Amino acid sequence: MTVELVKSIKEAESKAESIVREAQQEARRKKKEAQAQAEEIMEKTVAEAEEEARALIKQAEEEARSESKPLVQEMEEEIKQLKAKAAERIPEAVALIKDKVVKTDADH
Repeated sequence: MTVELVKSIKEAESKAESIVREAQQEARRKKKEAQAQAEEIMEKTVAEAEEEARALIKQAEEEARSESKPLVQEMEEEIKQLKAKAAERIPEAVALIKDKVVKTDADH
């Protein structure tokens, strides 16, 4: 009877060790799975944040263009007016230069 009792205890110990090993393997498997899920969630979160940042930058650029458009048009109009004024004075500038050239040549 003692031999069978010892045999039974050894079997129980062996079974317990097997259960512990399986539990440890399962724990490692679940840990790896949890890490993989965490990485996936992190990658997804980063991708979403990058997409949101791109959208915000695009929106800011569009708003800046929209706000600056009237100013650009105003500056273009001012440039056009300055060019027109300058063009009106070209004959006067030509005459002034012509007089100076003629005067300089006449002095020599």
